[in-house]
Amino acid sequence: MEFFTWMQFPQVFLQYFSVQLEDGSIESVLAYEMKVLMISLIVAGGLYLIGHVFGGIGLYKMAKRAEDKFAWMAFVPVLNTYLSGRLAGEANVFSMKVKRMGLYVAIAEFLYIVLNIFLLVIGTILANPAWNQVTTQTVEGVEYITGTQYLIDQMPLNMRWLPTMEFALQIVTYIWSILLLFMFIFLYMSFFRKYYARGPLMMAFICSFFPVRGYVFFAVRNNAPVDYNQWMQERIRMMQRQQYGGQPYGGQPYGNYGGQPPYGSPYDNNGNYGGSDGGEPFSDTSGSSGGPASPFDDEPFSDL
Repeated sequence: MEFFTWMQFPQVFLQYFSVQLEDGSIESVLAYEMKVLMISLIVAGGLYLIGHVFGGIGLYKMAKRAEDKFAWMAFVPVLNTYLSGRLAGEANVFSMKVKRMGLYVAIAEFLYIVLNIFLLVIGTILANPAWNQVTTQTVEGVEYITGTQYLIDQMPLNMRWLPTMEFALQIVTYIWSILLLFMFIFLYMSFFRKYYARGPLMMAFICSFFPVRGYVFFAVRNNAPVDYNQWMQERIRMMQRQQYGGQPYGGQPYGNYGGQPPYGSPYDNNGNYGGSDGGEPFSDTSGSSGGPASPFDDEPFSDL
């Protein structure tokens, strides 16, 4: 999925460079569009390859630590998504437990790739000068090319279904990309609950909306997996110890009053009103001053 996301960056950048109409040649316009496509493919391929290598190294190390026999999948596109699901374990999707989230996301990602490949093939076939005409726009007296338009009547009968197919695939691909985005969010939420518990939502957002999951996996490769619920409980206990100095209320239920309610206890040892012997009402639940160190106390990005 990252490859096609990377393709959008050079395409968005190059679209701001309008082609000034000189000879009105459809051949020159189509040649320019094919050049933009080739530049996008090369740039996306390079950026994707770098991120894929980094992500493969990070995911492979985490899988080897977990003694997963499929650690080699870390370097295979689509299968690395399945492997990240194996490492993440059970996913929580709208309060439902999904055991094979990685498999479902990998299948959806594969179909997304197939749809985009079909779009590229159809677009290349339709890039025939005899089947297209130039569309223009005049700005301040200067005429600019804005794109091309299909001439369906000029196409062979056995080819006239391609523009309709291209349009339908564009709609399906867009809808599928949104569905895949949500699936990735749920997958990465489960993954980073184990490998970056201090910010799983942030990491899931970054890896789902931006083509940088390889770099993120590499950054957290040394993090030991944790149980997110236990980790959160320990964080809460640690914050309470820091806030109350080791025990709730500074060690006593009433802090600066020496363990007694203000102005002394209202009951005596016999339970009569007016006494001064007030027991510790939270003695059974007061916290300890120490605790195990969190496996995420170290900053995972320090290696970078």
